[in-house]
Amino acid sequence: MRVDIHQETERGDILTLTEDLTVRWHGRVVTVPAGFESDGASVPRLLWSSISPRLDPCTLRGAVVHDFLYRTAPENWTRKEADEMFYEFIREDGLSWWAAQKAYWGVRLFGGKAWRGEA
Repeated sequence: MRVDIHQETERGDILTLTEDLTVRWHGRVVTVPAGFESDGASVPRLLWSSISPRLDPCTLRGAVVHDFLYRTAPENWTRKEADEMFYEFIREDGLSWWAAQKAYWGVRLFGGKAWRGEA
């Protein structure tokens, strides 16, 4: 995955995909188009000691696709499925079980407004 980091803030990095990102998950195909902007894994400050808000190869793929699904809310996806896909990708990409659990429960507990477009 190729990205351009165009802003670095205390809360993390803002990136733009420089090429399409296509992933497969449970028989589904999702393509995040080049030009899509993401902040990677949006992490509350209290979790920064175990899940960095900075770009991390262990969370990048899952976070970018998760951001895309949350922003577009495709009719054939539920919020829970997007969160489960995020969890599976960050585990596949090397994030520890414990850190992945925290990331998953963070999006499950606090992602509702973002899914509904209120955040």
